[in-house]
Amino acid sequence: RGLRWLARYQNADGSWSLHAFNRAPGAVGDEDGLGQESDVAGTALALLPFLGAGQTHRDGEYRSLVLKGLNWLVGRQKEDGDLRGSGIGDMYAHGQATIVLCEAYAMTRDPQLRQPAQKALDFIVRAQHSAGGWRYDPGQAGDTSVLGWQLMALRSGKMAYLRVPDSAFAGASRYLDSAQADRYGGRYAYLPGGGGTPTMTAEALLCRQYLGWSRDHPGLEMGAYYLLNENRPSSQKLDTSMPWFYYIYYATQVMHHIGGDFWRLWNDAMKETLLTTQRKTGSLAGSWDPLDQYGRQGGRIYTTALAICTLEVYYRHMPLYASSPALIAKTAESGGDEGGTPDKPNGRATQ
Repeated sequence: RGLRWLARYQNADGSWSLHAFNRAPGAVGDEDGLGQESDVAGTALALLPFLGAGQTHRDGEYRSLVLKGLNWLVGRQKEDGDLRGSGIGDMYAHGQATIVLCEAYAMTRDPQLRQPAQKALDFIVRAQHSAGGWRYDPGQAGDTSVLGWQLMALRSGKMAYLRVPDSAFAGASRYLDSAQADRYGGRYAYLPGGGGTPTMTAEALLCRQYLGWSRDHPGLEMGAYYLLNENRPSSQKLDTSMPWFYYIYYATQVMHHIGGDFWRLWNDAMKETLLTTQRKTGSLAGSWDPLDQYGRQGGRIYTTALAICTLEVYYRHMPLYASSPALIAKTAESGGDEGGTPDKPNGRATQ
């Protein structure tokens, strides 16, 4: 349902517009037009769930749509690999577009995508600050939010057997050390020296997992308890004061990789929340309302794409850790004190 909604709002040139999807050929005229101008980000975000569903430019019922979108992105790439585009295009948009190119290349091995994907990766590597982070423009001192998208892009490139220097990953790890908001690495700030937030903690913990933290790392354990006990999804109390769709996108991946009771408890809450809040009728059926913090900036394409990607976690991301003893999330449901400090883990993962 979500993919059908996204497909209807592709522009004739193959792009998607965060700010003007209500003027796309498939629009019926009563859609909201929230969102800032960044067609690169809109196109990349819209393509991610199609790729996650196994739809490529060579296979699947949406192959012509994916082909048009990929061609639009590649056609906007500069000679130095820059994909940021116009509008509010920045390293967010570049990182998201790079993930798309790397995933599409990995899935199809299409030689025409290899050079654009490699050039986009090279641009990210050159844009990294000496302290290890990335921000809106190349060379700026980093923030945790922008870093997450660049690291995911570099990892996608690595998995596609493209060239990514180890030094880029080492730098990202140094930046995350500086953004820790506690001594163990269980909470993270948007900028080094700031206070920890749920959203930045979720994004940073996923980065830590990609960078090699084990499932029983103390920081990962503490962070997972924090996300599950204090910031679990709930359709009855959707926290619109935070970037909720962004948060659940990252936190769901963290929990999926951890597995065990953490994943069981999180998965139940996540599914119930997303399936309940998806629009069911009218021209917006299949989409999610942009009600959370930054919803007006990202708009309906943004919230819908992130929600679909979150629901694709079961097959989009292979678990990082082998089946083995894992943490047991002790919450109000399993005997702990809700919102308090959980007991130490003492059991095996549930499969």
